Amino acid sequence: MSLVSDTSPSSAGGGSNGGLSHFAAGAKLSGDLTVPGHMELSGHIDGKITADSIMIEANGSAIGELLADSVAIKGRFDGSIHGQDVILHSSAKVSGEIFYQTLTIENGAEVNSSCSRQNSSETEKTGSAS
Repeated sequence: MSLVSDTSPSSAGGGSNGGLSHFAAGAKLSGDLTVPGHMELSGHIDGKITADSIMIEANGSAIGELLADSVAIKGRFDGSIHGQDVILHSSAKVSGEIFYQTLTIENGAEVNSSCSRQNSSETEKTGSAS
């Protein structure tokens, strides 16, 4: 498995609680993965991914569940997405369920999903309602 993490304070794109983790192209994982900060996926994961933010790159794919404040997909995903801000880029191929506060679908994205807008209290990871 090829997972590179940079938790230094200067890590670009890192979340408030961690840095940048990159799951390299060609790498495969079956199971759950929890990372602090931002997760970039260029390989394939079959399972649940939890992070502050998740980016599935154009050559990346996942099957299972995504849990993050921010989720962006350029590659393939099949399963359940739970995020406050969800962006499906033009190259995305997504099927399953999407639970979101804000959802952006770029022209060209292939989406075969049920989409449900959630209140902030339903999608906040901290559990504190506004």
